[in-house]
Amino acid sequence: MNVSIELTPENYVQPDNWLERTLLQDGLEQISYAPKSHVRIWYNTQMEGYPMHHHAALEIVIPKHRGYTVTANQRTFALEEGDILFIPPHMLHEIQEPTDGSRFIYQIEIDFLNTLQDFKALYPISMEPYLCTASAFPRVYPAVLDGLKRMSHIYFSRPPLWETRIYSLLLECICAIGQDYYGSGGERENIPVEKRSEYFQRFTALLNYIDSHYTEELTLDQVANQMGFSKYHFSRLFKQYVNVTFYSYLCRKRVNAAQSLLSTPMSITDIAFRTGFNNLTTFCRCFKKYTNCSPTEYRGKLRNENPL
Repeated sequence: MNVSIELTPENYVQPDNWLERTLLQDGLEQISYAPKSHVRIWYNTQMEGYPMHHHAALEIVIPKHRGYTVTANQRTFALEEGDILFIPPHMLHEIQEPTDGSRFIYQIEIDFLNTLQDFKALYPISMEPYLCTASAFPRVYPAVLDGLKRMSHIYFSRPPLWETRIYSLLLECICAIGQDYYGSGGERENIPVEKRSEYFQRFTALLNYIDSHYTEELTLDQVANQMGFSKYHFSRLFKQYVNVTFYSYLCRKRVNAAQSLLSTPMSITDIAFRTGFNNLTTFCRCFKKYTNCSPTEYRGKLRNENPL
């Protein structure tokens, strides 16, 4: 039984006295969204940790009182009050047992967003946990925090079209993050202003292409030609926009897909070929580079955890 040091405020009690329940099997959490929705938001005061797991939903964590420690994709975040941590779908993560405090946790199904062509432009951001703090992202943090607060207010008050309104606010938050990423900092500032819109459209199309073809054999020459650039010019622009090389991005895209499949009974060899690797050795080397463990060890972490 979960133990709490404080009662849930009346205005944060789940609507209609709905009691959320989750099931964790082989590290995959089956989320119980609020009835007739794809959203779950709750005011969390549990003094228990959560073992290593993943799920199909986007998860957002905001400590309200005291801190909260989360490990996601081999990185540990000691969150302070007001920090915002985005954990992408199917990213392996765990929660350390807190001693006190409270936090808001959002779990939202976002698969349908992949049907939006320019949503793929956010893939470079979503390959890692995204920590949004007032000091690190002063331009975007206020808008994201305000949007999430409004989402929780709508969730607990349940006005008409409450789920649609929550998704509209989520999209505003995502757009704010994306616009900040593509409009500031790093080598992207060296791209001529008159070319930025054109290049963004081209790279959005390219990321859509990679998303559809990452299981195939993709070469630098092939994708440079797809973009209409020389190999050298393409390599430089790709690094400016995505902050990693083309081959690093492609490898990481394939590893992310493999992480999801490792919670299934599929053999590791089949997973390697299913996700675009042409041999098991390359798959294992690439997987360990980005997860700090082998595919076998990763699968073991999922299966050795106890159900919630």
